[in-house]
Amino acid sequence: MRSLLGLRPGLERFQVYYGGYSGRDDEISMMTRSMLEVMLELAAGVEVPESDVAAGKAFPVVFEGQAAGTRAQPPVAVLSGNKAPSGAATAIQYGGRWFWISETDFRSKSIFLTVMLLFSISDFGAKAPGTIVNVPAQ
Repeated sequence: MRSLLGLRPGLERFQVYYGGYSGRDDEISMMTRSMLEVMLELAAGVEVPESDVAAGKAFPVVFEGQAAGTRAQPPVAVLSGNKAPSGAATAIQYGGRWFWISETDFRSKSIFLTVMLLFSISDFGAKAPGTIVNVPAQ
């Protein structure tokens, strides 16, 4: 692993460097996806109704590296239908259709929960104060 990462033999501790490659043999360089990239990747797993594709409302789902005419397994499988689902771990109605993750799809539930956790811990910025209303009093 050290050779693969270009790390100096014999070192027991390494600095983790985020944001590019430094070229140093005592650092592990790391570049992660943005939350937008993560959401776009997950969006590829939404079961898009053929009528929406035909109407130009959505693109057909194609995963990177997927051969034409085949169906690859998405990171999170989001199912869709016209009726409220039974046995859904989470569901939402949008545009007259239902979208959900099956309660028996442990892989999708696990990834979805991890992304929700990442969103919650990435929301650490300063909060703007609420609107201030001045009411004159005499």
